[in-house]
Amino acid sequence: MSSGSSLQESTSDNRRLLHFTMKITDRLAVRHFFCDILGMKILRHEEMDFACAAQCNGDFVSPWSKTMVGYGNENSVFVFELNYNYDVEGYEYGNDFSSVTIRNRQAVGNARQLLDKKFIETDNSQSIIVRSPDGHRFILINDDVSPGGNPVQCLSLNVSNLKKSVDYYTRLLEMKINEKESDDNHVKLYYGLTTTNQDSHVKTKAGFLLDNQCQLELIQVETPINRGTGYGRKAFSCPISDVESIEKLIENNEHTILVPSMELGDLPDSKVKVVILSDPDEHEICFVGEENYFKACETDPDAENKFYKGLENKPDDPNKYVIGEDESTKQHDKQ
Repeated sequence: MSSGSSLQESTSDNRRLLHFTMKITDRLAVRHFFCDILGMKILRHEEMDFACAAQCNGDFVSPWSKTMVGYGNENSVFVFELNYNYDVEGYEYGNDFSSVTIRNRQAVGNARQLLDKKFIETDNSQSIIVRSPDGHRFILINDDVSPGGNPVQCLSLNVSNLKKSVDYYTRLLEMKINEKESDDNHVKLYYGLTTTNQDSHVKTKAGFLLDNQCQLELIQVETPINRGTGYGRKAFSCPISDVESIEKLIENNEHTILVPSMELGDLPDSKVKVVILSDPDEHEICFVGEENYFKACETDPDAENKFYKGLENKPDDPNKYVIGEDESTKQHDKQ
C-alpha cells in the first residue's frame, strides 16, 4: 500500500465507514435541512414496496423509501441514508445517537441565515450546533477541509460501558484508536488512513477511498442506552470474503448477529452480501461486501427527480403504524 507523510494504517486497512441511516418523518423538511442548510446533494433515491429483508428500514412491515445524501460520491466520502416508512406515524428517539460533526463554512453560514432559530442550540465564532427536523444533532465547524476532502468528520454514539465497547470495535472489528483525540470519557476509532498529504489517494481494491475518512466516536454516558424506535445503523465496507469471517468471529465470541449473512438485490451481478451485527449497547452495524456495493453506490444523476416523483406516486397509508412493538413478533403492528 502506498503512503504519504504522517501516515497511519489501521489494523484492517481494507475496510471503511460508509454511511449512517436515519429514520425520518418529513422528507421535504429533511431534504431542506441536508441539502439547503448543510449543502449536500441527493445521490440516490429508491422506492420499496416491501420491508427490507435485512431490516434496513427498521423492524417495520411497511413500504419505504431510501434517500442517500452527501457531499460527494459514497465511494469517496461518508454519506447518510434517510429512510422513510410510509406506514409509520413517528418514532421514539432514544439517547443512543449523540451527534455528527461536519467541517464546512458554507453550512455554518446557511444555518445562521436560513435555519429556524428553534433548531439552533448554540452559536459562536468557531461552531454552531443545530438539530435536524427529527432532532438529530449536528456540530458544524466554521472551517473547511482541504479540496476534495471529507467534510463529515465524526459520527458520535453514546455507550454505557466505554471499555467494553472499545474492546468490541478494536479486538473483534479491528478498528484503530485515534489516541490524540481520545480520553477516559470518549474514544475515536477509524478504519483506513490518516494523512496530511493532500496528494494521497489510497483506495481499497474495489476502489473506496481510504484517506481521512469519517471517524466513529464512542462517548461514555452514565445512564442505560435507550435506542427507542428511531435508532440508526452504521454501515462499513469490507472485502466480500470478510463478511462471513466477521460473522463467525462475532458468533464465536457470543455477541449478537441480528441478520445472518445474506444477499440483497434483484439481479445476480448486482447482489450485495451483508451481515448485520449488534454491539454491546445494541447499536446496529452492517458490513457489506465492497466488490458489488462499489457499483451499487454510484451516484444517480436523476436522483433528485426520483425523490420528487416518489413524493407524488406513493401516498401515505391513512392507517399508519403507531409507536410500539409487538413482543410476540418483534415487529411494529397496526392498531
